[in-house]
This record gives sequence, C-alpha cells and structure tokens, in this order.
Amino acid sequence: MSLWTVSKLHFCGEGIGMDESRRPTRIANALPGETIAACDVSIKRHRQAYLQEVAALSPDRCEPRCSQWRRCPACQFQCLPIESQEVLKKGNWIRLIQKFVDIPESCRVEFLPAIQHTGYRHRTDAVVFSRSSGPIIGIAPRLDAAAYEVLQHAQEQNIADFDLSALEAEDIFAFGYLQPIELCSCPLHAPELNALIAATQNKIRAFDIPGNTRLGFEAFGQNGRITFYAMPEMASQVRRIAQELCGEPGISVIFQELPPKGSHVYPRPECLTESPWYCYTTDIRKDPLYALKGAWTPVNPNNAALIRSTLSDMARDMEFTDFLEIGCGCGTHTSVFAQHCRNYTGIDASWPAIQSAQYNASSNHWQNAVFYTDTAEHYLDKRYYSGRRSDGILMHSNRMPYSAKTAQLCKRFGAATIFIVAPTAYAMAMECRHFTEIGYRLDRLTLCDTLPMTYHMMAVAKLSR
Repeated sequence: MSLWTVSKLHFCGEGIGMDESRRPTRIANALPGETIAACDVSIKRHRQAYLQEVAALSPDRCEPRCSQWRRCPACQFQCLPIESQEVLKKGNWIRLIQKFVDIPESCRVEFLPAIQHTGYRHRTDAVVFSRSSGPIIGIAPRLDAAAYEVLQHAQEQNIADFDLSALEAEDIFAFGYLQPIELCSCPLHAPELNALIAATQNKIRAFDIPGNTRLGFEAFGQNGRITFYAMPEMASQVRRIAQELCGEPGISVIFQELPPKGSHVYPRPECLTESPWYCYTTDIRKDPLYALKGAWTPVNPNNAALIRSTLSDMARDMEFTDFLEIGCGCGTHTSVFAQHCRNYTGIDASWPAIQSAQYNASSNHWQNAVFYTDTAEHYLDKRYYSGRRSDGILMHSNRMPYSAKTAQLCKRFGAATIFIVAPTAYAMAMECRHFTEIGYRLDRLTLCDTLPMTYHMMAVAKLSR
C-alpha cells in the first residue's frame, strides 16, 4: 500500500492517480484533489490500483448509497452527489464531441437530467460461479477489486513469486474463491427486477448449472424475462435446466446459444415458454410495446421516454414524405415519426427486433409503417437503385459509429434532415463529423442522463442541409 495523489477523473469515472513512480494509474472511486492509500493491482494492459483509504477528502465526496461500491462494476460515481455528476458528465461529453466536430453557435445544446436516480434498472446480467457447495449466482466484481482479492489470497497462502502483472483479466476471474456480488443488493434495481430475481434464483441454484453461464434478468410491471446464455459445449445442459424453470406466470424463459470463439454469427434465440412476448414499455400514447425472444430492450424504460420526448420535440411541426429509421429495434421510436410522415420504414439487423416491431405496428395501428431485416449500407444502396428515397432519416448508432460511407449513402438517398441517437460521446462525435463534412449542419444537440451513477448517457442530434 502506498500514497497516491489524484489529479483528475478519467472519462469512464476512475480517478487518475500518481505515486512516487509518477506513472498515471486508474483508481476507481477516487476523486480529484484527494490523497489516498491504494494498492497497485496492475495486470496485463490494465494499469490500476485499488482504493483502500482516503487520507485527504475532496469537498465533493459524499457517502455512497450502496454497500458494494468498492467492488461493484455497475456504478462509477457513487461517491459524487447527483448535481456534481451531471456537471461532470455534460462537460466530458461536450469536450469529447468538440474534439471531432465543431458545435456552431447557432446549435441549441441542452442537458436533460434523469427522471430517476435510484431504482431505475429494469435489466441486469448475472454470472454463475461454480463452488463445491453448489453454484452461486451474482454480479462479477470489478476487475481491480477481483485482482486485489487474488493478491490478498496469494499473500495469505504465502505463494512465492506470485506475479499479478503477468495475469490476464480472464485469469483473475478463473480463481475459484472470488465471491460474486449479491444481485438484489443493487440500489439501482427496480423493485420488480429484484422481485423476479428473488423468486427465481433459488430455483436456478438447485440445478447443477455450469460455471460461467450468463443469465439476463428483465422485469417491467407484471412482466419478466430470463435469458440463459450458453457456449456451444454447454448448450444442451443449460437448455435442459432452462426448460425446468418454465411455467412461472408472466415470465418468459429464453435460451440463447452463443457462437463459438472467433465467430460473430449468433443462432436464433429460442423461447421455452408458451408466450415469447415481453412487454417492456409504453410509448408516448400509452400503447404497450413488446419484445420477442432475445430482442434488445432499454435498461430503463422510464428514462428511455427522455429520448422519445426529445425526438418528438425535434420533429415538431415537421412533415416527411418518406421517413427511414436505421436500427429501429422493436419500434420504440416508431410512434414518434409515423405521425410525421406519409410512409415510414424501419430496418434492423436483428430478426427478433423486426418481428417485435411488426407485432407492435399491428397492435398499435401504425398503418403507414413497414419493417425489414437489413443492414444500413445494404438497404441504402439496394433501395436507391430501386428508386426509393427518404427525406428524413433517424440513425441509431452503436457504441462505435457508422462509417463515413453510410453518411454519404444517406445524403444520396435524399435525406434533408438527419436525426442521430447515440449511446457514446465518441459515436455521436463521429456521426456528426461524417455528416458535417458532406454539407450538413448541426442544428441541435441534447444530452440525456439516462443512467445516473454511471458515466453513461445518451445523446440526440438533429442535422439538416
């Protein structure tokens, strides 16, 4: 253990500290201006230290709401009050975006705070840990916390020549004594999510489920969904266990076989219960929205309404002849734009998502909406030569942005107005850069704090030409 001075916060929430060696090191839960005692737990490609004690407190530090704040990877800002989080996140996102694209003075820039600060997560992931006494289900600890526990164990066992820096991240979690974090201990979980976990985890533990099996828990209102993820070599065993859990009212059980290492082609998810549908939210007209099988849903349906209301405000008084949504998912934002256009088209690479969107369109009477399974560049190129055009396009960026070629294809497709929804500052910056370089101007940028206590946000932008 040695003393470190913390100079600033990394974009992802860790403090950047220096000890006598003057090498910058990431230290979770450390704040700028603090002097801390920490243990160096660096491993391959991860220069990190584990916070043990704060010798000189920052005036911004507050008491964490969560008892697991030292170990849990879910939050990065438990030690900061929500007001300080909002100022920090807004500044970080604006600075990073401006590194790649100029924000003109005419552009309207907004920040929308979160609707909820705790109890907002309706979805979480768990890992099965194998133990001699039986499987344990929980959240894997943060990497620095796991490395610290491994180091402590090696010292207690007097293991000679133990070299922590020679280990990979997967080596750290391969040790058989690391304890997971209790699933229901997270203060960010919605009450119905904790109720679903409490009602099912003991039943799952009763089976000899293989270690490292991943589980996804989702709950919204009276609906729940549990997804079992298994590698090919464990698929048949995990599937049999998942089948045994079927029959709970209101709970869908999904089995998803993962692709073998090196492959990115996922087999189609399989629903093991009678109803494959999971109701995950309502739209701005209070219509229910459903997801089929393994289709993606928002972590927080209530805060996802921030995105819908922002898009609705940006599109106010606008009319489109043909509107295209790239990455439409289950149709979460379809109702916003279907009422502003004559013809609406949604595309997504996920087959379950498109099946869900088609179901939602039928049940909610979006009569001018059609959906296709396709990728952005393939659709834009193919439909262009068949004579299709769209004067408005909404793009849902992934964590990594679409290519500059996609932006050029959107322009060629006739789009005078572009809307962008992005989950990372880098993705938003690059998407805007691609479009401004070919003649579009940035009219409006809205940052939505959809995930408080974390460094994550969502951004919405409107561009025109």
